[in-house]
Amino acid sequence: MKYKISIAIMILCLTACNEDFIDLAPITFANENRFYQTDADFEAAAVGLYAAFKDSRGEGAGTLLPFRMEYRADNLAWDNLIYLELSENLLGPDTGNLFWIMYRTLIFPSNNILEKIEEAGDIITPSVKNTVSGEALFFRGYAYYWMNLGLGSVPKITESITPQEALEIGLSPADEILAQAITDLATAAALLPESAEVFGKLDKYDAMAFQAKALMQLNDWSAALPILRDVFENSGHSLEPVWIDMWTLEAEKTSPEFMFQAIFSELADNNPFAQQLLYIEGDNTTQEVFRYKEGLFDSFEPGDIRRDETLGFDSNGIAQNNKYDFGRVNNLWTHDIQVLRFTDVQLLYAEAISMAAGTVQQQSLDLINETRNRAGLADLTLAEVPDIDAFVEAILAERRAEFVFEGQRYPDLKRHGLLVEKLNAIGYSFDDSYLTLPIPQSEKDKVPNGLYD
Repeated sequence: MKYKISIAIMILCLTACNEDFIDLAPITFANENRFYQTDADFEAAAVGLYAAFKDSRGEGAGTLLPFRMEYRADNLAWDNLIYLELSENLLGPDTGNLFWIMYRTLIFPSNNILEKIEEAGDIITPSVKNTVSGEALFFRGYAYYWMNLGLGSVPKITESITPQEALEIGLSPADEILAQAITDLATAAALLPESAEVFGKLDKYDAMAFQAKALMQLNDWSAALPILRDVFENSGHSLEPVWIDMWTLEAEKTSPEFMFQAIFSELADNNPFAQQLLYIEGDNTTQEVFRYKEGLFDSFEPGDIRRDETLGFDSNGIAQNNKYDFGRVNNLWTHDIQVLRFTDVQLLYAEAISMAAGTVQQQSLDLINETRNRAGLADLTLAEVPDIDAFVEAILAERRAEFVFEGQRYPDLKRHGLLVEKLNAIGYSFDDSYLTLPIPQSEKDKVPNGLYD
């Protein structure tokens, strides 16, 4: 019998796994054989995916991972733990587990849900089938998108497998992993509703945005362009008129800017996020875990309001995260984590327009200038951005100023082939081996015949 992972089984096995347990259904819990029987069961399984995605209590399978990759780009550094490994390339044998863990937390559960949906037949209503399938495909696609960014070639697993089968699956080429992410996200977009009925749940435009992100990592600007245009014109989202108004507890639930976020509350705080990516003077719930890499603070143009609303130093000169310096309730940090903002879509759209054309387009500058004006900056002109090379520098600079502490800088530099160059420009001496983390040694040790070499 194949070993299949479900949300219910995962939770139960944490507390009471033994040989008889798999075959018996405790009175207070449902095992897998009795679980997938109703619409509510499938919706509950999907809720488990959201929970795994937002987990910031050490694993960070979804929301925390992009933030940690700020240390891998040219934004942040630190002198200890995983952050030292990432920022200085002093890698431990299992640093790559940052990404590999998504097999367990997102990919395997998504595969299981998708198979159970197909087995359910008429048990599940069409609308629930579409939504839950779309959610599972989104999270699997999101996982493969980031695994491609971080590890490159990994095993492609799109169905439940036995432990023995897991030992026989080799690495798929990196472009095949990214292609799988694109397929999953495109299919998810076709299945998800145009707007989510419940705040914090996915809709089609969220999936489309990440589909476009994955296409842009392939430099397939022409394919990404119509997708981004659709999201830009039809998602119903828009820029928050005043930039600083986004970063409050009230705005988390009301801003037209926010498209998809990991939701936290007083009952489900994200203190581990605060303790890893915040430092606020006089607050003993945060600790110093980062410093700015050379050039980050000075990369902001004079007059850019985003600098002091994002970066700053306490009275002792210790770097702070001012973007997420809100949400403290009863000594817990409860702010939501923004996964996708409309500004991201708008700037990606601007990028795709000119990159697909091969020349700088005024429409691109108009879109960029909207975000610049909101930040207190003057318009860029075609005279100032005369060619594609200048345009790439301009769009990367704008995205850097906008998205510090939001995990965008690493994929931005990678898709333009500038990750190593930008780091070496501030004193590092990396080569192309820096572009991907190695497969965790603990995983290599499990498989025979060098399948992961």
